[in-house]
Amino acid sequence: MDWILVTRFNKAIGAIGFIGDTAATVVAFYDDKDANKDGNVSAGEWLAFKAGGMVGVKMNGMNVAEVAMQARGNPMIMERDPGFYQTSAQIFVNFAHSMTMEAFYKLYFSKGVSAVGSGIAQTITSSMIKQMVIKKGFEKAVKEAFQSAVGV
Repeated sequence: MDWILVTRFNKAIGAIGFIGDTAATVVAFYDDKDANKDGNVSAGEWLAFKAGGMVGVKMNGMNVAEVAMQARGNPMIMERDPGFYQTSAQIFVNFAHSMTMEAFYKLYFSKGVSAVGSGIAQTITSSMIKQMVIKKGFEKAVKEAFQSAVGV
């Protein structure tokens, strides 16, 4: 496998791996949680990522999408695999779709699902611990069903 480095502002952010003249993989050098791309995930960065950042949505796959989009401007990559332009656009669309669907779920469904889960749990048991387990299990099951239905 041959690799071509992808840079942004003269800083290596990832690489594109080639098998022959076909781009086979996109690798980001930085963790999605590493907001300032210094190579370390600080406690603040970790907490912000877990909380969903500024907009309340986790940015899973952000750095891979960034590497793919930045690679589109590299003539060495585009000469070697002209189809990578379309591939990088699809990587970005997949990232944006998952982020949009997570935001949609949080905005329109999560509070209602939580309320329904609480009601079900209170009907089933009077134990606070069991209610919490039932509620969280219900929320997780509904979120996974939603993600499966929308293809995330």
